[in-house]
Amino acid sequence: MKAVRLFLKAHPVLWFVLRQAVMLFLVWLLYQQGYSKGAHDKELEWSAKWNEQAVELATVRADAEVAAREAEQRRQADIERVRQDAEKQIANAERDAVAADAVAVGLREQAGRLAKRASQCASDTGAAQSGDAAGQSAVVLADLLGRADARAGELAKAYDRARAAGLACQRAYYSLINPD
Repeated sequence: MKAVRLFLKAHPVLWFVLRQAVMLFLVWLLYQQGYSKGAHDKELEWSAKWNEQAVELATVRADAEVAAREAEQRRQADIERVRQDAEKQIANAERDAVAADAVAVGLREQAGRLAKRASQCASDTGAAQSGDAAGQSAVVLADLLGRADARAGELAKAYDRARAAGLACQRAYYSLINPD
């Protein structure tokens, strides 16, 4: 130890540089400890903020999913009501068509009977017997009327079904674009 003291006394510049280096090292060591503690504290603070934000975002996402599910269920319920209403309207139209068909069948039968009776009756009181042409035209007209009536019934059924389906589609569309 004595040799080191003697050496340092002999070289005062070296002693000064050595003291400055030790002081500089101690200052650097204190700075590093303070910086790392501050960085660690800031990291913990930001980590807590990020965790808090992640929890908040998860809550908002869950709430949004619940709201979206409720809206979808509400839309599905609206569409289901529209579908049931349309089925009721179609069933009513089919019942009406069956009733109209029954009436039309009766009218066609009555027209056929009248046409046959007209062909058997004398159309001219002065003539002894009516010709076949007059009777045939009445039968042909009755048959034509029956066919036209049957076709009109078929078209009316198709129209009623298409109209009910179209109105149901329109109501479903409006329930989707205007959920209120």
